[in-house]
Amino acid sequence: MRSVRIWFTKKDTAKYISHLDLTRCLIRAFRRTDIPLWYTEGFNPHPHLVFGLSLPLGVEGENEILDIRLDDESYPDERVISELNRVTVPGIEFLKIDAPFQKPLFITSGLYEMTISSNNDENIRNTILEKINSYNIVIHKKTKKGEIKEINVSEHLTELEVLKESDSELQFSFILPAGNDFTINPIQFKDALISDFSPENISWSIVRKKLLVKDGTEFR
Repeated sequence: MRSVRIWFTKKDTAKYISHLDLTRCLIRAFRRTDIPLWYTEGFNPHPHLVFGLSLPLGVEGENEILDIRLDDESYPDERVISELNRVTVPGIEFLKIDAPFQKPLFITSGLYEMTISSNNDENIRNTILEKINSYNIVIHKKTKKGEIKEINVSEHLTELEVLKESDSELQFSFILPAGNDFTINPIQFKDALISDFSPENISWSIVRKKLLVKDGTEFR
């Protein structure tokens, strides 16, 4: 038995697949291949699948992570990728495979790219940049105890960089906490930024580019 880490995308219509449904989807995909997936022992055996960090519904991922165990140590890595891509669903593409280097518990943040545009030529650029520069972007987050806590996203937002801008569109990258200890949902961040606009006049997209560890380097 050996452990391997697989990188994959979750884009287009696949971004609307929930984490639970994604797990079921991948289990079905593995069963349509000859990949010797390792199963747990005991009364109810199940395949060993561990994800790096689940994506919020509606957010795309360019470098998502899945850890599995192979029952046959000699099974070629490149065949794992080709077999999975043979049976995958639209929006999910398997990119590469390697030995795990860090545990998922090491993940502390994510690098995201957000695009917000107006369908009726509203000047969204200035409004959104003013909110970001106000250092007061408040969201409400439910704690593990069920309490509602007010969080100022600005206190946790880092490495913000404008990538593309016009009066009707703004595209920027940023880092937000994403881990087992503390996570800020980028959807909530987006909602706070566009709260002054009519939803029917706004289109948006969010892509998680990669996961990061405490020192700011990419999770491996």
